Amino acid sequence: MRRRTRVLLIAILVLLFVAFILPFLIPLDSSGTDPRVFADVAGRFIDVDGVSTYIVEKGDPAAPAVIFLHGLYGSTWVWRNNLDAIAEAGYHVIAFDRPGAGLSAKPADFNYAHANNADFTAHLMDALNIDTAVIVGHSAGGNVLAHFALRHPDRVARLIIVDGAILGASGPPPFVGGIVGFPPITRWARIGTRLGLTEASVRSTVASFHADPAFLTDIDFAGYWRAFQTPDWDMGLIGLTRDSAGNKLSEAQVAEIEARTLLLWGEADQWTSLDNGRLLALTLVNSEIITYPNTGHQPMEEAAADFNEDVIAFLNAN
Repeated sequence: MRRRTRVLLIAILVLLFVAFILPFLIPLDSSGTDPRVFADVAGRFIDVDGVSTYIVEKGDPAAPAVIFLHGLYGSTWVWRNNLDAIAEAGYHVIAFDRPGAGLSAKPADFNYAHANNADFTAHLMDALNIDTAVIVGHSAGGNVLAHFALRHPDRVARLIIVDGAILGASGPPPFVGGIVGFPPITRWARIGTRLGLTEASVRSTVASFHADPAFLTDIDFAGYWRAFQTPDWDMGLIGLTRDSAGNKLSEAQVAEIEARTLLLWGEADQWTSLDNGRLLALTLVNSEIITYPNTGHQPMEEAAADFNEDVIAFLNAN
């Protein structure tokens, strides 16, 4: 009996060591590549709420503003085929890398909840002296857009939702965030994320965003991959899970959004299905939807010319 008790105690101590001490003995390289190395000619870094934030800004600052919010794995890069055309149509366009993504900083103590991302967007507008704007949100950025429209309705001119992960979108159960936020679990999560998200696995995921995976060229992927080469790139992804408890909005909440809204959707989207888009169009009382055949989750990339034409027509409409 004493032997069994001793073995059990040893086993418990080993488990405690593995769970709570071992992860801090495994080194994590926080150096990475300076994000400034990857900055585009039109890109720059500004401070918003103490976070180094990467933005790409084009067009006349006095023109009506259009702000672009990317989704998961996204950054300003996903709008590379759109910003020039919309700026040339007479608009002041601003795309930015949300905290934890792209070339922006990825602090461990930032609140990555979508509601806080919405407030962060308002603070970025303050920093750029923008009162109101058309907000464009893709995928998870669409859910940030929805939170923004509910929390800052007076700052919304119009809304454009691109394959938005809003209604029908799944996420981790609320208790998961509390677990991931426990420091030893956070550390293990960082180790696991770095081991699991290899260049090959990220490329496979990004390719699946498109109806034709071959659409993604080496140059296209390089723009996505640059975020994963920056310091502490994993912390942003883990923070999204840790702080996700209040992200999901109900249909009743979404129905409270009154701003005029355009929905743009890829008919072959495997990540946020067209059925979700149609449900969203029915829920938003002041909305219309345009769909793109043979197009997946990224119509701004796969159907850029049609996408730009539809966005500009919506912006110009009375």
